[in-house]
Amino acid sequence: MVDSRDGFTWTPTGGLRRGLPTIGVVEPPVYTSPLSDGNLAYDVIADMFGRVWRLFCDVDGDDLRQHWNFPFGTKQSPELSEEWDKMSCQDRLNQIQDRLSLEERSMLEALLKQMGGTSLDKMGLLNALRWWVLGSRNPTGLNDIALHTRLRSGNGTLHRRTFEHALSSGNLSYSFNSAVSKVVDTGEYVTVFSKNGQSWKTKSVIATVPLNVLADIEFSPALPTAKVEASRQGQVNLCNKLHVDLDGPDYKSWTSFACPGRGFVCALGDHLTPANNSHLVAFGPDPSSPGGIPLSDIDQVKTGILHLLPEGKRAEVDFHRIVAHDWVNDEFAKGTWCYMAPGFTQKYVAALQKPHGNILFASGDYSEGWRGWIDGAVQAGMEAAHSVLQLQRKNLKESGEKNVNGINSMKL
Repeated sequence: MVDSRDGFTWTPTGGLRRGLPTIGVVEPPVYTSPLSDGNLAYDVIADMFGRVWRLFCDVDGDDLRQHWNFPFGTKQSPELSEEWDKMSCQDRLNQIQDRLSLEERSMLEALLKQMGGTSLDKMGLLNALRWWVLGSRNPTGLNDIALHTRLRSGNGTLHRRTFEHALSSGNLSYSFNSAVSKVVDTGEYVTVFSKNGQSWKTKSVIATVPLNVLADIEFSPALPTAKVEASRQGQVNLCNKLHVDLDGPDYKSWTSFACPGRGFVCALGDHLTPANNSHLVAFGPDPSSPGGIPLSDIDQVKTGILHLLPEGKRAEVDFHRIVAHDWVNDEFAKGTWCYMAPGFTQKYVAALQKPHGNILFASGDYSEGWRGWIDGAVQAGMEAAHSVLQLQRKNLKESGEKNVNGINSMKL
């Protein structure tokens, strides 16, 4: 295992995991709408949320029950999938805008921007439809899965346990802080070179490099044109994600959507800190897109968060802590979770999934099903590992080798 980072997934000063948050007590949230008289009850906002999300995704008049019955793949209705892939989320919104109130449209736009992290014209419709199907075609299905079935111990513990399990097998060699610069496949062996001068030789390589970073690594033989083009075009989600602690427990179970916002379109009450303060997670569009702001401008960040809060309470808000990671300018990420542009899925995903000689590719950015989620990365990794094992067994059989107590030995 060669990792460009130091192996940790948490901020050393803030103690916050970069990835899946920890689970909190599930309580009915309170939503705020600047277009209404004040707070809206959960059942009211849930009905509105469900209506606009279902309306947006009901492109075939049957909630995709027949045309996309299984979420893992788009081959069930290839002609329709190609048609939907050509459309942007803005195209779909234009088709239904006459059926939405101002408040409903604002909620839908905020929801979509929270999903894709950029302007709606850059977001592919097919990606949104995939999320709808993954949520069992239930208007709140995706939220029920993503927000209520999370890891209590957090992403950091998941990574640690996975690493420790692999290490306990006695078959894991690893190197941290080893950014890969070049991969050379001679046919018999693959050699991986790092920027710090190290190299490793192996029979097969599984590359888990994020889509937006893949073209930064030199491959020999060179990668197929489609893989390089896909990486250079990249996935479009360059959103801001922010953790903020506000004074007191009032926002423990609270959610806000705003569009247009002032840098952020959504904030979720996640849990209470040990000091009994509200910990919120906020999302905003790409800083370079309309409505986006740079995370480095703390004044704009505070203004954006305050804009999401009830107007009557903004003056009394006290910020205890603001923590964020700039994923867009992180050389090993160059973006956040994967969301694809119009036309990208049908043109590039199959090519991205194909092996290149003895190099296999496993990334949540171009997996089937839960693309852009940890689940997708796990699925892609397991499939690639299975392929490597099958190839090794085939080679052992052809070369006459046998396995004795887990050790390969040549037949004499």
